[in-house]
Formats: sequence, C-alpha cells, structure tokens
Amino acid sequence: MAETARLHVVRVERTQADIDWLTERLTRLFHGSTRSVLVPAGGDENPVAALEDVERRTIFLPDEVGLVMRTSGSTSAHGRLVGISASQLLSSIHATDARLGGSGTWVLALPPNHIAGLQVVARAAVGDRPVVVVEGKVTPQSLADAIDDAVHKDPAARVYLSLVPTQLTDCMTDPAAREALTRCSAILVGGAATPTQLIAEARAAGIPIVLTYGMSETCGGCVYDGIPLDGVKVRLNEDGRVSLSGPMVMSGYLDEGPTGDWYLTGDIAHWQDGRLVVEGRVDDLIVSGGLKISPDHVARAVTATGLVKNCVVVGLPDQRWGQVVTAVVTGCRNPEHIREAVDLPRELRPQVVVSAEAIPMLASGKVDRLKVRSLAQQARDDGSAWMR
Repeated sequence: MAETARLHVVRVERTQADIDWLTERLTRLFHGSTRSVLVPAGGDENPVAALEDVERRTIFLPDEVGLVMRTSGSTSAHGRLVGISASQLLSSIHATDARLGGSGTWVLALPPNHIAGLQVVARAAVGDRPVVVVEGKVTPQSLADAIDDAVHKDPAARVYLSLVPTQLTDCMTDPAAREALTRCSAILVGGAATPTQLIAEARAAGIPIVLTYGMSETCGGCVYDGIPLDGVKVRLNEDGRVSLSGPMVMSGYLDEGPTGDWYLTGDIAHWQDGRLVVEGRVDDLIVSGGLKISPDHVARAVTATGLVKNCVVVGLPDQRWGQVVTAVVTGCRNPEHIREAVDLPRELRPQVVVSAEAIPMLASGKVDRLKVRSLAQQARDDGSAWMR
C-alpha cells in the first residue's frame, strides 16, 4: 500500500501571496528539506475532496516523488496522477535555461496548479529571480503592465513569459500588449495547437515566441521549436506515435505504476527538416470513409483561410462515413464559404461548420474537446450548423 500520508493537497491561486508560498515550497523540494508530496489544487476546488480522490486512486508512490500534477483529461474527462521528483523538475529547468540562454525574470499568466504555470514559478525559484504575477483576469493590458514591471526588476532586462495560444491571439489585437511582448527575451507558447497564421504574425511583429511541445509527464515542454531539449530523446513508432525519454520524464502514474525507459505519449508526429511536427492526439484522429484525418492539420488549414478567428476540429458520428470532419469556429460571418476556401483535398475538408461565440477551454488553457464535441453535436441536431 502506498504511503499516502505524505500527500498534501494545497489550493494555489494566481495571487502574489500564494506564489510567494509556492516559491518557498518548491525551494524546499529542490533542497531536499521536505518529504511531503505537494498536490496543487485550483482555486475552485475543495482540497479535502481532492485529497480523498488522490488517496483513493494512489497505488504507487516512490520516495523520490515530491510533486503530483493532475492532468486535465481534456479528451477523457478523467485526469491522471503524474508523480514528479525534484531531480526531474531540475533537469527540465536547467535544459530550458540552456536553450533560452540563461535565467531571467518570469511573468506568471497561467494557473499555477497546472504544469506550465507551476514551471514558471519553479524556474524563477531556481534562478533566484522574482515572479511577476498577473493577478485577477489576464487581459492584454494587465499582461503589458506585468511585462513592464518585470523589465524594470530584472538587472539584464531578461524577461520570460509562458502563454497559451488564445492569450497570444488576444495580445496581437492590442497595440500596447503587442509592443510589450517584443521586450521579452522569449515567450513559450504551448498547451494547444498554435495556428500557423498567428505564428507568422507574431514573429513578423518581432515577438520572440518559442513553440513548445510537452506535457505534465515531461515536466512541461521538452521540445522547443521542434528541437528536443538537451537530454531529451524522441522516438516515433510505425504509425507516428511519439515516445519520449530523458531525465525530465516522470517517475510514473500514481494511479497506475512506474514508466519504463520510454514514455509512450498519445500524440502523433513526424519529422520535417530535422524538426518534430506534432499532428495531434491519437484519440482525436478522425476516421472518415476509411481515412485517418488529423484534426489539427484541418484546423490550421481552416484558420489559414482568414475567414475565422479560432478553429477546433472534431469528428462527429455519421452512419455513412463513420465520422464527419466538423469545424467549430469563432469570428466567422460566412461559415458556408469555409469548405470551398480550405486548401486541402476535398475529402479532408469540413463537412459540418459550427459558429460559436467562444471555444470552450479548460482552466489549464487547453481546449475542452469534450465540450467542443458536445457543442458541435447540439448545433448539428438543432440545425444551426452549416452542413454540406
């Protein structure tokens, strides 16, 4: 039986007081001065109920584990319990510093109870630098103010930021925020597929974005701009499924057991010009008329038409085709024009287009694909979707 008495669920919100506490707690973890295992919780969670759930599911808890991250379960509605050691976190932090050119002052605009936000705090703690916290709602203006504060606080004006694509999209429409982003040394963008057009516009504006690929199981991003960080090994099996190995890979799942030398992800990818290109999740692949279709590939093509602001592609059940390619879009006035405008073979183009006010998101900043699929199904059922 696992020693679950070591588990401590603590609610950590994006406030200066909570981040100061988290910084001190992570410093103790790195120095080996605590045996308790931190399980960060979100502001809307009941810590007692969360602890009961984690304890009930835990069957594996090795001594080295000092942190448990609960994955969002964006496609399954049931997250996993990821066990991480101080050594694994430090390996990730040192590899990131080496790639970015050194430590700096970090701006926190993501939830600290998820790996991307927690790593912002952890990197700052290791570099003995402050964390500039964007408290309350993250807006382009509050983000610009935080970057200004960070630039003034850092002796070398070396400022880092981690964003999800929707936050970057919002900043690109605000001149002050867009200018502030150019003063960062690097902006890590991950957590979801980033539209090609958004990448091009940001880089053309002089914004130093770094596209990251990783997950809680790898202590966050472990491949930057398609190039694995130092110590990271990537292997693709015959159908393109990604396996990862390296010193920042987790100890294992508390609710399942240890991992081997290689962690088999749920992602499909390929190599292009020496860089890893992630196509999407295995579980998200759409099988339509016998074809396996990457939803992210289609979503990028839809966004590239310029007819939409955001796009998420899912498969809806269909008696004839098995599944039909369905695009849920925002900022679109003429959904009926999308299919013909998409630069893809006809069999890959959306057969259903749903206009939405906003794309459903999880607290982590990832797309809530379950809600997207439900929204799309409802629109098709009630006739409000465009259908081929």
